[in-house]
Amino acid sequence: MNKRGADVAALLLRLIVGAVFIPHGYTKIFGAGGVASFAADLPNFGIPSFLGYIAAYAEFYGAILLIIGLLTRLDAFLLACTMAVAVLVVQLPDAFRGAAVGASRVFEIMKAIELPLSLFGGTAVLVLIGPGRFSVDAAVRLEQRLLKKKTAAEAAAVASSEL
Repeated sequence: MNKRGADVAALLLRLIVGAVFIPHGYTKIFGAGGVASFAADLPNFGIPSFLGYIAAYAEFYGAILLIIGLLTRLDAFLLACTMAVAVLVVQLPDAFRGAAVGASRVFEIMKAIELPLSLFGGTAVLVLIGPGRFSVDAAVRLEQRLLKKKTAAEAAAVASSEL
């Protein structure tokens, strides 16, 4: 794939994944009981309540940032972590218990985890490939600036260890 195709693919992935996350985050933050209600339920799954706040805000505000391509890798990482927990801790155990007798267990389980698993895949890809050229990150050269700082810090560490 050429560079332009990869940039368009990253843009499409950011737009679609972000658009799917926004209503989920919106209901967690602005729905009945707000984010506190959502976070209060998480200890039932063995998850600390404060992670519920991070997940809810990542799903709404992080999704908006993902769409515009600002702090893309960080947003995608937080969303990927949220979806990994959703798949492994919340959805998968329910799917194992809820599989109908006589039905294909694998298909029933996959059907139960398809949305969070798909969103995990999309966000994981964005962590790996980055925002692409059609993003705020690219416009302000955020990744290049961070890479320069990292390289400078590594060079300073090497120089100080040689002393």
